[in-house]
Amino acid sequence: MRKFLAFGTLFTLFWLLGCSGNPFRDFRILDVKVTPTELPPEGGTVQIEVEATRGDGANAIVARKFIGFTVVLFTVKLGSVNALDFEKVRWKGSVQLPPNHSEDDMVYAIIISVRNDSERDERLMEVVVKGRKSGT
Repeated sequence: MRKFLAFGTLFTLFWLLGCSGNPFRDFRILDVKVTPTELPPEGGTVQIEVEATRGDGANAIVARKFIGFTVVLFTVKLGSVNALDFEKVRWKGSVQLPPNHSEDDMVYAIIISVRNDSERDERLMEVVVKGRKSGT
């Protein structure tokens, strides 16, 4: 009977430590997908997906760099995705980037931010809205 209890206790402990809510597991972003990373001059929709070991929520912060300074344009809260995977949590969302009326490419910074209590992990991705060719 003692062997069975010891095995059951160990099994329960290993199962709990493998879950995404494990307090001993490092909090971090595992993967970020931003597609597409290049848009035509008309602009368009960019899809964002993020996976983390755990977290309370995720945001996508869209910023534009100008000469000497950076401006945060807007922030989008990403929606939680339900999955049967206890090892990670997921969020999805999209942002709409405006048309580019100049000849130069416009580079947007998309900062993916995941928070877990007082902790935060972030990744920086770039999306380019191509410039219009002369005469178009």
